[in-house]
Amino acid sequence: MNSERSTIEPAEGSWSISDDRAFVLIDMLSDHRDRRRHALRTARARRWLDSYGEVVVRSVLLGTTSTMERDEYARALRHDGRDHTLVLDHVGGFVLVTSERRAASPVDEWVRSVAPAGVRISAIGSAVLHADEDDLLGVVDEARTAAEIVGQVGDALGSTRAEDLGGWRLLHAIGGGPQLVTSASPAADELWHADPVRRETVETYLDSGCNVVVACERLHIHRTTLYYRLDTMPEVVRDALADGLKRSTLHLSLKLLRLWNDVPTASERSSASSRRRRVSETRTVAPVRQLHPQTAGTE
Repeated sequence: MNSERSTIEPAEGSWSISDDRAFVLIDMLSDHRDRRRHALRTARARRWLDSYGEVVVRSVLLGTTSTMERDEYARALRHDGRDHTLVLDHVGGFVLVTSERRAASPVDEWVRSVAPAGVRISAIGSAVLHADEDDLLGVVDEARTAAEIVGQVGDALGSTRAEDLGGWRLLHAIGGGPQLVTSASPAADELWHADPVRRETVETYLDSGCNVVVACERLHIHRTTLYYRLDTMPEVVRDALADGLKRSTLHLSLKLLRLWNDVPTASERSSASSRRRRVSETRTVAPVRQLHPQTAGTE
């Protein structure tokens, strides 16, 4: 999935020699592949970027920001990062291309530290530019996708690197809407409209690889409570948990709904709400160990 490209293009014959660096930087995100490749080669040849070592592309997405504040932020990034980072204008924020070994401090911290008071950074995502790659655009797309996912899902991801977000990137590429989940996984649709404690319980259990001990640690509950919650789930959910393919579909569908709806995860809730107990249901249920074979031996 291609991100939106910079719409700024230099007019033919409008650049002087003194403008050469600006010309090269703009061409790094040109719509023309040959110009992008030439610009990247030039940046490497002039040692603006390392030809070896780790070069990381970051997509920095901004919240509502005035033109003056954005320009002030761009100047701060270019001035403070002149020894290690190229700053490129991009729709919704900036693209930063950094030779990591040259940076004296963690780059994500630096990016936030130089932001003026009126600038709100909504998300940062990153991807690695390898030495054998000759076109920046594909890596920019990956970094932009990572930033969009981080902005939607939040800190629960544990990483802002595109390389660590494979499953989320796959989900990000899926079109459609909630009706797709309704047809693909009725269990996910049921949980999405149910008590949030139920959704949290099942999602955390699946995130834990159906390991009871790990799930209980993350939910801060006793295993007896987890067994009870799972045993008293609606029948459509218990049926999905008992079937391998349905269970996988349920897991991915819950993540897809989270991505679309920007719902906080268990780790982002307050301790009070995360410990709420579900209301008891008078229903005959199947034993949990028949539904969840991996619970054997985890007690």
